[in-house]
Amino acid sequence: MQQQPATNFKAFLRTLSIIHLAMMSGLLIFSVFIITTSKEMGTLSFTQQPFEFLIPALLIGAVFIGNFISKTILSKVNKDQSLQQKLGIYQTAHIIRIAPVEGIGLFAAVTYSGSKNLLFLLIAVLALLILFTLIPTKEKIESAIPINSEDQVYLRNTEKPFES
Repeated sequence: MQQQPATNFKAFLRTLSIIHLAMMSGLLIFSVFIITTSKEMGTLSFTQQPFEFLIPALLIGAVFIGNFISKTILSKVNKDQSLQQKLGIYQTAHIIRIAPVEGIGLFAAVTYSGSKNLLFLLIAVLALLILFTLIPTKEKIESAIPINSEDQVYLRNTEKPFES
């Protein structure tokens, strides 16, 4: 099944926001489920187990690597491409940027369910906060992709249909 491209900028932003919020809500719902189904809340402790070093390092690495790959993808966007093409590339780069953070957050939540160490739950919440700061907006998209005068027309009037 082939994905239909967005018909205007407003539809694109709505679609990307839904994807982003779905990833955030997946992490949130999973974390809440684990908390509510556990018999005891657990404690915040630092026992120097390997996961206590690994998961925070993975989250930091996921943020930096996601940013690096996203910027690398976006650096190849040509100013002469159509706005739809640029937005398609931006969507891919954005998903690549946030997916590792969500994955590490889910991993931290699963680790919490096994260890009952609140450190891992805090890391999952931190991942959720990072995702919250990365919610796509018109301004973030405009600053990430090269905009030409033709693109400005669609960005000023976000409901103007894209030309094929």
